[in-house]
Amino acid sequence: MKLGLFINNEPFYQKEAKKIIKILKKLNMKFKVCNSKARFDIIIVVGGDGTVFKVAKEYPKAALLSVKRLRYPVSVALEKLRKGKYAIENAVRFEVKYKNFRTWGINDISVLRDDECASRFRVFVDRKNVFGDELIGDGIIVATPYGSTAYNWTAGGPILKENEKRFVLTPVCSAYFNKRFFIKNRKVMKRVKGKIIPNNKEIIIKFSRDSRNKIVADGRKEERFYANFKTGDKITIRKANENSKFVKIL
Repeated sequence: MKLGLFINNEPFYQKEAKKIIKILKKLNMKFKVCNSKARFDIIIVVGGDGTVFKVAKEYPKAALLSVKRLRYPVSVALEKLRKGKYAIENAVRFEVKYKNFRTWGINDISVLRDDECASRFRVFVDRKNVFGDELIGDGIIVATPYGSTAYNWTAGGPILKENEKRFVLTPVCSAYFNKRFFIKNRKVMKRVKGKIIPNNKEIIIKFSRDSRNKIVADGRKEERFYANFKTGDKITIRKANENSKFVKIL
């Protein structure tokens, strides 16, 4: 087994990595710090979710062990890893396309307004308007099961089990443009609840008016795309052909 160690350069993670290196040496586990495009079977990631996604991009064939997400103390987890008491789990990737822009991710794709003007859009799944109306608001999140506990959850979206073959569509501060009702003698727009769909369906976000928006994959600065979207412009999101791999300590 070719074992790698990827360390976030923030002081907190650097300090944590020193402890992990001591444990690895004590267990006589051979490893290399990831600083090149060398091939690894498993990479221990010392950092947050952003670091995990960075490593997934740079080493797409490796299985990742996120220290942050361990259910055991690090020393116990690494001992189990040494003894082969682990499983490799597949995490669904999504891919997104807008004109010449392409990217993929593991957690979520967010389409969000980038100026003071609210976005207006419709969401189609297999050519059907899944919300049944035009939406107006800050945008929408499309999350995988792995990412459903992140931005999606804080935006009020449901959580999926990690092995579910579904995506979550969660509008962000959005309402139905044409559905209104009265509250305390005031006419207001109806807020939108998220939807859960099979992950083998193609998702199309179609803009209903000109607006400036950004596409953000996995919350990473390196995976952001800004554009002045025109009425009728479409963003296409679908399940990727390949999965990312994660190590689950048993």
